[in-house]
Amino acid sequence: MKKQYIYTPGPTPVPHEVAAAQTSMVHHRTDEFGECLARVLEGLKFVMQTGNEVMLLTASGTGAM
Repeated sequence: MKKQYIYTPGPTPVPHEVAAAQTSMVHHRTDEFGECLARVLEGLKFVMQTGNEVMLLTASGTGAM
């Protein structure tokens, strides 16, 4: 049987400040979430190198079909 390797990172030490920042909850109907989502969408435009609108879907890959 061929040996398989998993090339995922981790476990990785995380600074306390980072771990603490991940514990706060942000409700999806708050201004804070809306601002975060806007930044994410702008970042996706940059990653995709597009000026067009981008959309996030909370689904698997076939969810957009």
